[in-house]
Amino acid sequence: MTLTARILSLVLVVQLVLAAAVGALLAGNARAAVAAEVDGSIQAARALVLASVATLIDAVPGPVLVPALAERLVQPRHARITLYDVQSGRTLVPPSRLARPGPAPAWFARLLAPTGHASELPIVENRNMRGLAVISADPGVEIAEIWRDARALALVMALAAAAQVGLTAVVLRAGLRPLGRLRAVLARLAQGDLTARADRVSVPDLAPLAADIDRLGGALAAAQADRARLSRQVVGRGDQERKAVARDLHDEYGPNLFALRVEAAAIRDAAPDPALRAHAETILAIADDIRRVNSALLSGLRPMAVGQLPLAAVLADMFDDLAARHDRIDWTLDLDPALPEPDEATALTIYRILQEGTTNVLRHATGARTVTASVGHGPAGWTVRLADDGPGTGGAAEGNGLSGMRERVALLGGTFAVQSGPGGATLTATLPADA
Repeated sequence: MTLTARILSLVLVVQLVLAAAVGALLAGNARAAVAAEVDGSIQAARALVLASVATLIDAVPGPVLVPALAERLVQPRHARITLYDVQSGRTLVPPSRLARPGPAPAWFARLLAPTGHASELPIVENRNMRGLAVISADPGVEIAEIWRDARALALVMALAAAAQVGLTAVVLRAGLRPLGRLRAVLARLAQGDLTARADRVSVPDLAPLAADIDRLGGALAAAQADRARLSRQVVGRGDQERKAVARDLHDEYGPNLFALRVEAAAIRDAAPDPALRAHAETILAIADDIRRVNSALLSGLRPMAVGQLPLAAVLADMFDDLAARHDRIDWTLDLDPALPEPDEATALTIYRILQEGTTNVLRHATGARTVTASVGHGPAGWTVRLADDGPGTGGAAEGNGLSGMRERVALLGGTFAVQSGPGGATLTATLPADA
């Protein structure tokens, strides 16, 4: 159950318990009041009958004493007088001039009805038994009035309980309304929007929670900034190390290999012995192999053109080279003419993404006829996209190249996704704006 439902349920339970307690108290008091009223009415009716008999006994003949008494008497409020005429054997009931309200329900009447009270008075004239007056309890009118009052009280209590529940629900809804906004802020923080803030709330009890959420957002934003800075430092350090290794390969191994080739060629040209010339040719072949390996290492460690030429020119050269070496595929590169120049880490990442993506197409997308790439830049950062019309990867696991690119993009705070299907594969990467 929600907090609102629990509080409203508690209010209803308290109202029901209160109504039950009030009902039990009122029922006990009403039962005692009805019993007192009935006893008083029976005593008053008894005195009325005695007084009426004393008045009529000398005024009317004995045989008509009981009928005359029945005409003279009036039914009291909470008692019932019944006369038995010995002379005629009839039962006479005096008239009632009181308006009787609608009867109460039977269960309510049984709840408040007192124990049976009755009083019998013999009607005697000159020692002759003329009749009998029976006075019994008649609490119906009193119980009916109590039922009317109880019903009105129950209606008032029900309206009060409904008003209390309604007002409680309104107050709770107004008090808990900021929780929805706080929840939305937390959801935005969970989705990575670290600029979300709760700001001030109108409910004092929730103000500390809103302040804590804002502090959490600030701490997360600071932590993300630190992580992004450290990640870029990690990427930059790696690039610097690869750059240093590539420089050593180029500056040290390159001249030495060139000198080795020159010396081997000189030995080959000057040697009179065919066997010696054959050894020189072998040394030249080994030197060529080492040069090719060195060139491949240089290209893998760091493309020499990146950082030396504009990124657009480097990418255009890459796709021109691909088109020349693999002319069965239509290579298309879409670049914005006003594409800005990124920082070195971003430029290397974009280059590596397209390099690894095109290599993946050549290795796995057999039958591809079209490869389209695009690099865009906007306020949110960089977007790189590479698509082919090959058969797709068929759910095969990513190789080390794509996994490495995914990790590098993640370190820079970007996203990397590969979607593959029967119609081809699409590689999409986003990178934040330049640090």
